[in-house]
Amino acid sequence: MKTFYLNEITSFINSLSKKDGARLKKTRILFETYGFQIGPKYIKKITRNIWELRAGNIRLFVCIKGSNIYGVHIITKKSQKLLKKDINLAVERSKKI
Repeated sequence: MKTFYLNEITSFINSLSKKDGARLKKTRILFETYGFQIGPKYIKKITRNIWELRAGNIRLFVCIKGSNIYGVHIITKKSQKLLKKDINLAVERSKKI
């Protein structure tokens, strides 16, 4: 699998601290290598087509199309619950891919 990001995602990732950026990169590489077998510590299904990659308090929402991973939304999680607007934005962006 290969990962592609929308421009908004790339700029957010570039603004992360070195520690958070490295943590996200590690999680992404694990997912590219092992797929869904990496377990619930790193990945969670949000909707039918959207998955949440977990890297500390950073959440990268991805969709899978063919053998590619597309990062469609990213947030810094500040509370236990995901906001509906974040899920809806990820779903809308995934439809455009």
